[in-house]
Amino acid sequence: MDLTRQFALPSGVGGAFVGALMARRHDAQVRACVTDLAPRAGERLLEIGFGPGTGLLALAASAPDLTLAGVDPSELMLTSARRRTRRAKAPVELRQGTVQALPWADGTFDGVCAVNSVQLWQPRDASLAEVRRVLRPAGRLALSVLEEAVLPDGGSAGPHYDDELLPALAAAGFAELRAEWRATRRSRALHVRAVRSPTA
Repeated sequence: MDLTRQFALPSGVGGAFVGALMARRHDAQVRACVTDLAPRAGERLLEIGFGPGTGLLALAASAPDLTLAGVDPSELMLTSARRRTRRAKAPVELRQGTVQALPWADGTFDGVCAVNSVQLWQPRDASLAEVRRVLRPAGRLALSVLEEAVLPDGGSAGPHYDDELLPALAAAGFAELRAEWRATRRSRALHVRAVRSPTA
């Protein structure tokens, strides 16, 4: 089984295994990213690359009267997340797709989050611009990436991923950038917070 390919786009039996692994191993990282997003009552929130759907459940439980949406390229993860979010405490709209063409209007969301997926977005600059487009002015972005998260070429994000991600976010029109490496059970995760600049 090609784990690099499965983590990037889970499918088949191997994808089911990877999805279960994500749900168990990344739970604390997911919850930390949701905390960084700081959901507020009544907001519309989007998760990009929702995987097995644990982040959507964490979002649903984070504040009252939320409206949630998610997009993921994997049909298998879409099925898994639909099953898992049936018990969510908020309405959830799930789409199969990629960050390069988000199927929502400009300024739809108050907040966007992504765990272990931003390092896969290609092309990155256009993808970040698309995220900015669907955020309202001053809308919030929370990202988290494990040091060993897979890259499209099969490498890993590495210990200095913030050195390339933060300038890319600034160039895409994000401000108030805050980044922190935090220890996990087995590694470290980069957590980044930003807001959509209302003027960029």
